[in-house]
Amino acid sequence: MEKVWAQRAGLGWQGKHTNLITRDYGSWVFLGEILLDVELEPDSPFEEDLCGSCTACLEACPTGALSEAYRIDAGRCISYLTIEHRGEFSPEQAGWLNGWIFGCDICQEVCPWNVRFARPTVEQAFTPREFITSFSVDDWLGLGEECWDELLRGSAARRARYNGLVRNVRAAGGGPSHQAPSSG
Repeated sequence: MEKVWAQRAGLGWQGKHTNLITRDYGSWVFLGEILLDVELEPDSPFEEDLCGSCTACLEACPTGALSEAYRIDAGRCISYLTIEHRGEFSPEQAGWLNGWIFGCDICQEVCPWNVRFARPTVEQAFTPREFITSFSVDDWLGLGEECWDELLRGSAARRARYNGLVRNVRAAGGGPSHQAPSSG
C-alpha cells in the first residue's frame, strides 16, 4: 500500500486515523508512485510517530470506524461506504450517513497536523466543482445517468458510480432506497 511505501521513503508516518501524515502538509496529500529502472539512493524511513497522545480523530469519528488507534473498520467508514461499497446499505449503515453522500474526512479535519499545517491547494484540478457543492437532494435525484456522466467527467465523484450516488443520496435523507430506509 502507498502509505507503507511513503513511510519507508521518509515522507511521514501513518496516523491513528490510518492516513499518512507529513510534517509539512498534514494528511491532506495524494500519494503516487513512479516506477523506474535505475538505481536511486534510498531515503531513510520515517521512524517517529508524532501523533503522541492525541486521539482527536478517534473521538470525532461519527460511526466508530476508528474504534482503536491505527486500525479502521472500512465497513463503518462513511468514506468507504459512500465511495467504494457496492450494493445496498444495511439499515444501520444507512443511518450512519447522516446527510453525507460522498466521502467524509472528519478524522482529517480534526487532526492537529492538518489544522496547523494544511494549506488550500492552488491546483485548479482539485478545486470542488461549484455545482457539486451546491446541488440539493432533488438536484441529485433528478440527475439522469447521462447527465451524471457528463457533469462528473474527470471528477473523483465518479468513483461512487451513478447507482452508488443515487443510493447514497436516498440513504442520506433523499428518499427510499431498496433496503435502507431514509435516515431523515
